[in-house]
Amino acid sequence: MKQRLFFVLIALISTTASAETYRWVNEDGVVTFSQSPPPDAKAETVKIRNTSPSSTSDSEDRLKELRQRLADSEEDRGLKKAKQKELADDKARNRQNCNAARKNLEQLTALANRLYKVGDEYLRLTEEDRQKRMQQARDQIKEHCKR
Repeated sequence: MKQRLFFVLIALISTTASAETYRWVNEDGVVTFSQSPPPDAKAETVKIRNTSPSSTSDSEDRLKELRQRLADSEEDRGLKKAKQKELADDKARNRQNCNAARKNLEQLTALANRLYKVGDEYLRLTEEDRQKRMQQARDQIKEHCKR
């Protein structure tokens, strides 16, 4: 209702603006605009462009379009934020995996008696197993530590 009243007022204002407007300069140099010419002076007729107000349906369509753009923008921001969080989580996970692989390689390199702790148990590794696990640790370092 308020929106329709607003457009009716705009229509009324535009019709009054389409009436002739006069411009003149008095003897003191003051420029005056009026809807009626002065009685004792020469006046120019000023042409005012009259723009027709848009219809209610056009305004509603534009409003819907603006709301849709706003919703799309909010959705894009949400997706971007989720992507950034995912990247940060991946980076943290890689950092943890990198540190674990380096620690594992350090332990395997320092093994003198070939006892290797897995969880709460100690395993005796053959030199072949030790070298194999060291290579796995190096591969994990390459995979997780370069990012």
